[in-house]
Amino acid sequence: MKLFFTRLVNKLKYIILQAGFVVSLFCFLLLTNCSTDNPIVASVDDVELSKEDATMLMKHLGYDIKNPKEWKRFIHFWCEQQVFSEELNLSDVTKSRLVNLRSQVFAGDLAKYYLEEKLISQKLDTVISEKELKKYYDSNKEAFELQDYIVKALYIKIPKEAKVIAKLKKHYLLKNDKDLAQVNSNAKLYADDYYFNDENWIYFSELTKDVPLKNYNIDNIVLNRTKTYFSDDQYVYFLNIIDFNLKNETPPFDFFKDQLKEMIIAQRMNTLREKNESKMIQEIKTKHEIKINI
Repeated sequence: MKLFFTRLVNKLKYIILQAGFVVSLFCFLLLTNCSTDNPIVASVDDVELSKEDATMLMKHLGYDIKNPKEWKRFIHFWCEQQVFSEELNLSDVTKSRLVNLRSQVFAGDLAKYYLEEKLISQKLDTVISEKELKKYYDSNKEAFELQDYIVKALYIKIPKEAKVIAKLKKHYLLKNDKDLAQVNSNAKLYADDYYFNDENWIYFSELTKDVPLKNYNIDNIVLNRTKTYFSDDQYVYFLNIIDFNLKNETPPFDFFKDQLKEMIIAQRMNTLREKNESKMIQEIKTKHEIKINI
């Protein structure tokens, strides 16, 4: 085992074209005109990873290509994966061949998925009328039952040393338009987090995810439309519940409107996929020379 990992370390070569791994890698990728449009950012033995391929893979795998730390994390990941592949090829040729064969099968499935996606995107109707949305909502209300309170609210998280705390204690009650103007100006200048919307709903847990509420009765806070403030060692938290909708009840239609669109489009995509899959496969097969020798 020790020998195995020694060989891994010996094989692991990062070719980063400037010194200072994180900063220089990021800067280099931004300033590619200094050498070439598609530099090699890493290699393992004879297998090289170009900046273009790295960027494509990072996007696909959910990495943030603008973040230097994410680049470092991905490069390490890619090198480790390639090292395992190379090591298996050296130590067990049969298993390595099996890995490559299975990769080809997976590649075919992935190619089919992207071809279907391309075909569907060309045929998919993404226009959904308000009437259709409402009909879908009314027919599936039980699927939209709330698991948490939704509220319309004011929320401010502000450092305890902020000089406007006293003003906010007076104005966060929102008794008139002047109060709201004062809250807006002060919160935008001094608050670490600020939310106000008296028209759209938000999950209470989402609104208060940074608030230390363990010692408080959430039901009482919401159901009493509480206007309160409390603090911990660093912050003062202001909370003004303007309106709420109960858990385990059906929320207002507008709250799930965007999700309804996504659901209807997903249904349309599945219908198109089922309808066109066999036809698409046959059309693609006719474009290629296929020989079966058994």
